[in-house]
This record gives sequence, C-alpha cells and structure tokens, in this order.
Amino acid sequence: MPANLHPLFVHFPIALLLSSVALSWAGRFWPGKGLDQAAWYTLLLGLAGTVVTLISGLVAAQGVPADSPAMATLNIHRALGIATFVIFGALAIWNWRSKGVISGNGRLFFTIIQIVGVALIVAVGFYGGELVYTFGVGVAAAVP
Repeated sequence: MPANLHPLFVHFPIALLLSSVALSWAGRFWPGKGLDQAAWYTLLLGLAGTVVTLISGLVAAQGVPADSPAMATLNIHRALGIATFVIFGALAIWNWRSKGVISGNGRLFFTIIQIVGVALIVAVGFYGGELVYTFGVGVAAAVP
C-alpha cells in the first residue's frame, strides 16, 4: 500500500463534482428524467470524496519540507482544494434547503456558483499537476 494515498482518491471528487454540474445543467433541458436527482446524489458523493481527498492531501503535505520550493504551490493547491469543498458544500446546502427547487434569479446565481466550482476544480488540478510534474512531490526518485 502506498504511503501517499492522495493520488488514489483525487479523481473521484473531480469526476463526481463535474458530473453533478453536467447532470444539473442537463436536467434543465430534459426535465422530469431524474437528472436533477442524479445531480444531487453525485454532488453528495463528490463532497464525500472531497473530504477524503482533502484529508489524504493534508497528510501527504506533511512530507514536504517547510523550506521546499514547492511550498508556495502547495499552499495554493491546498487553499483551492478547501475553497472547492466550500463552494460545492454551499451548493449542496442551498439545494437541500430549497428541496431541489431553484428558479428565477436563484437559478442564475446557482449556475454562476457552479461555474466558479468548475473553475476551482481546474485550478486545483493545475496546481496539483505542478506539484507532481514541476517539483516531483510524491514521486519517487528515478533509479539510474
């Protein structure tokens, strides 16, 4: 079993949260097909995966020395990961409190927050890639 479990978990919340947004938008074009319900469940699963991913990332970050040149990128990656959880958590709370009925200006604002969430997923992934491919964080040294 690898010591760093973060790479094993990270793809689940990405796929689930992005699927939730796509299902939510599809539900507007094809109402009554169960797409809104599917969006809700993938959002909840994505949030659960985000919690596991955040915890595993925080544990993995303990292995990066404080004076590492990767630390600034790691701090951005961490902050974006937390922000992603907060944004999608807010969407889940809003959806739950409204019993899934969001209309009018609320729907527009909900969509804008979803777009912000998608942008955060892209950004956190970019910085995660920088950590691995630029700084070699979590990567074993190559054997000559």
